[in-house]
Amino acid sequence: MPHDLRTTLAALALTAALAAPRDASAQALCDSRAYRVASRSTVGTAAVGGNVALYQYFKQAWWSGKPAPHIWTNWERGEPFREMDKFGHAYGGYHLARLGSDLLGGACVSRAKSVWWGAAYAAAFQLQIEYWDGKQAKYGFSPPDLIANTTGAGFAVAQHYWTPLRDVKPTISYARTSASKRWGRAQGSELRPTTDYSGQTYWLSFDVDEMLPDAAARWWPGFVRASVGHSITDYVDPATGRTRWARREIVLGLDLDPEKLPGDNKVWRRVKHELSYYRFPAPALRLTPTAKGVAWYR
Repeated sequence: MPHDLRTTLAALALTAALAAPRDASAQALCDSRAYRVASRSTVGTAAVGGNVALYQYFKQAWWSGKPAPHIWTNWERGEPFREMDKFGHAYGGYHLARLGSDLLGGACVSRAKSVWWGAAYAAAFQLQIEYWDGKQAKYGFSPPDLIANTTGAGFAVAQHYWTPLRDVKPTISYARTSASKRWGRAQGSELRPTTDYSGQTYWLSFDVDEMLPDAAARWWPGFVRASVGHSITDYVDPATGRTRWARREIVLGLDLDPEKLPGDNKVWRRVKHELSYYRFPAPALRLTPTAKGVAWYR
């Protein structure tokens, strides 16, 4: 559906203050029952309050059209933006799950429990969106969206149980398209950053330094990641504003790993960690639809 990045943006908008890395002083706080009750109450209140606020936003932005007489299912076959929205759903599920897990970890919940509860929160959050979509004549309940949501949250869980997956990060980059700049404010247009699919690239970024054997790793610059990305050509004609069929873009590139920046302050570590989920502009090689080197791929 044309609202792919909603859950991704919602997840990244959650406060990271409660998700600070656990250390000895934090563990000492967790020995206090009063702290555990207070921190868990805060996380629960933030989750409920955030959900209510986001529901109100979605209600105005997406669910204010013609209602369907009942919940209906939409299998969405043949969208011109070539399943780019599914990448957004998967990435949204992943980030909701991981941030939910981090928040619970900051509230003294064990790592294993926080991972599963974070995934459960992501699933519940995204399921309600699909439910309300199903009551809109324009959208409908989308099983493919639900599969993508589950895939994203499932990857966050898999990273907990399989260590090598922790060296792979789902990242994203975005550069606003000409079509969005020209037609994004047109009356009736839904072309906004969350649906500007041609400007979005979804990546898997690999921490090569950690993946290589020690003998080889010393030759690789530790702050550089290797990434593979998926995007599309313009699905909205910049000249006319009409929808057209996009072509897939598969991209290979290098990018900076912010977590490898110097500094070990607890707050700075959290900032670096969150920044590491964004793929900053860097050289890339576009493989499809035509091979082309891009000096500064955004």
